Amino acid sequence: MKKFWTILRFELNNYFKSKGFLTVTVLLTLVLMGVIIVPTMVPGLLGDDKVSESSTDSGEQADTLGICVKTDQITDVDSLLSGMWANWETYQDESSLKKAVKDQDVQAGFILNSLSDVSYVVNNKELYDSYQDAFVSTLEAYETQQYLMAKGLSEEEIVSAENININVTTDILGKDSASNYGYTYILVFLVYFLIIFYGQMIATSVTSEKSNRAIEILVTSVDSNSLIFGKVLAGALAGLVQALVILGGSFGAYAAVKEKWGGILDPLFDIPARVFVAYAFFAIASYLLYAFLFGALGALVSKTEDISKVSGPVTMLYVISFLAAIFGMNDCDGLMIKVASFIPFTSGNAMFIRVAMGSVAAWEIILSGGLLVASCVLAGVLAAKLFRYGTLHYGNPLKITTALKNMKM
Repeated sequence: MKKFWTILRFELNNYFKSKGFLTVTVLLTLVLMGVIIVPTMVPGLLGDDKVSESSTDSGEQADTLGICVKTDQITDVDSLLSGMWANWETYQDESSLKKAVKDQDVQAGFILNSLSDVSYVVNNKELYDSYQDAFVSTLEAYETQQYLMAKGLSEEEIVSAENININVTTDILGKDSASNYGYTYILVFLVYFLIIFYGQMIATSVTSEKSNRAIEILVTSVDSNSLIFGKVLAGALAGLVQALVILGGSFGAYAAVKEKWGGILDPLFDIPARVFVAYAFFAIASYLLYAFLFGALGALVSKTEDISKVSGPVTMLYVISFLAAIFGMNDCDGLMIKVASFIPFTSGNAMFIRVAMGSVAAWEIILSGGLLVASCVLAGVLAAKLFRYGTLHYGNPLKITTALKNMKM
């Protein structure tokens, strides 16, 4: 046990003295704090009602559009155009309108051939062009109004019929998935970053020691269990400290300027304690599972440039787990996410998502957590055996199937 603590302290010391580790931690913390604090210092950036109202009233921000009416079916053009907020320019013929659009005097234009026939004129149609849909909606509303007025209804009666206020009260019995989506996505992505980043670092650390023959002395003088567990837990603690510093800086920055944000970011920072506890457990357990695998695979190669060859399948496995979790967020009570929440390689993300956004029974959480912990223990034991066998093998990268077949289980 004493040797385990010695290895753990040594590995942690390497992490905390690494300039790369410190630089990434400080930079990410400062960037996130800046993203939260800086917008509160820019006047009007977070919304200024007075500025918005004045600009709306003056029409300075309205787009300039052109209109050419070629039909007698529209008797009140001004009434039609008032339904769509824009600075309207009227053209007598089609060619004049097209020339204005071509010369960029107007952003776009409409040619009214009849109430049911409209030509939309635009120079370059953008991906999110909304002028056409907005004008069609305006024209439909105008036609409806004219039809009702022809039937004897006054304009006031029509407006009254169109503006019926319906009060809807939402009674959420379970989770509000829409509100919880933001922080769930960020926390899942954080685990993805930690596993991919620190998994490669653990594998590289093992391979580097193997390449300079230092690992031979360690393996023959220290129990392989102490070695692999010390390295993996050191990486876990370093990643946890880094995550706590980054998240702590973000939460602290938001707490300081929360009033200035007006509650806009509350869905990202108001994380229930139950959800946070579930996240901590499943994130750490999932991290340890993959870290053991990366550590063992690092011992199967003799050169750092060969790490990607053996770690690729594990990396791909976690990427699939991450993508399944992201897609599962759109249907957190669906069959796919439920099945994934009981598979150890995917449950770290899947069960957390179900806890944060869906409905999950206590026994499901306990069963999923138990399977994940058991898998971590098995992965740790297997990793220790692979680690001891692989570190004394040099030359071409070992296949994991070959290592499992030849080593004494």
